[in-house]
Amino acid sequence: MNTKVYSTKSKVQLMGIKNLLDSEGIECFELDNSDSSYAGLFGHYELLVKESDEKKAKEFISKFQSEN
Repeated sequence: MNTKVYSTKSKVQLMGIKNLLDSEGIECFELDNSDSSYAGLFGHYELLVKESDEKKAKEFISKFQSEN
C-alpha cells in the first residue's frame, strides 16, 4: 500500500522533493489532483511512497525543509 508523504500546490516543489527521494533510493509516485482548466488555482499534487518507506521519506523531507 502507498502512503502520502508530501502535498503541495507547486509542481516545482513537488519535483524537488521527488528528486530528493529518488536520490536516496526511495521509490515515489506522483498524484496530480489539480484541475487542468485552472492550472495552479485548484487542487494539489501529492507524493506517495510504499508504506515501508514512509518514515525514512518523511525524515528526508523534514531535514530538507529545515535546511532550506
